[in-house]
Amino acid sequence: MAGPRSRRGTILLAAALTLAVPAGTFGLVAVSTYAGFGTALLLGLVVGVAWIVGLVRLSGPVGCWLAIVSVALGGGAIGEAVSARDAVILDARGVTVTARVSAVHDHPQDKHPNSTYDLVGELGLPIPNGTVYGNLHAHAVGDRLLVRYDPEGVAAAAPPDDIDFSKDLAIAGALDAVLMAGVAGLGVAVVRNGRPRRVPFRRGMVVGKP
Repeated sequence: MAGPRSRRGTILLAAALTLAVPAGTFGLVAVSTYAGFGTALLLGLVVGVAWIVGLVRLSGPVGCWLAIVSVALGGGAIGEAVSARDAVILDARGVTVTARVSAVHDHPQDKHPNSTYDLVGELGLPIPNGTVYGNLHAHAVGDRLLVRYDPEGVAAAAPPDDIDFSKDLAIAGALDAVLMAGVAGLGVAVVRNGRPRRVPFRRGMVVGKP
């Protein structure tokens, strides 16, 4: 059985990993806003690796499997938080214009096939951060779209009907809450039962057979 010092360390590590989830999500969004995407990406890699190392230290080899799910949830939360930030910026200083599609990029191989559309203004000048996502083959070059864009190019342009701060923030918060609950629950389990010593599947094991 783990001693009081070991239990205290486990509790502190679990608490740090849990609190790092919302701090990382919204902190990285803030960094990307004020310091640029490149800086946020580098910081995100460092923070992400450190967080995964902490998760593995907390839970043992099982943490390697949990990290895959955690990265997916965390990435989704950051994406939704960025959309919420863009909604705030577009509401504060966005300009609504009728733009023209200048180029189409189809992605039929994606899990959910889609296309991205590069937009230009009426005079043919590119719209800052003016690439929007849509259904596959929804538009063609020359089509006109009503969009709201950020003159400073921080926020991505979007059709006015697609801008929904409350929805984006709620999804980001829900994904973070799921991840936080999972890490906190894992911490409680480790404090009570100790770290798992083996990965979920034995080497050479075939799923469905004993």
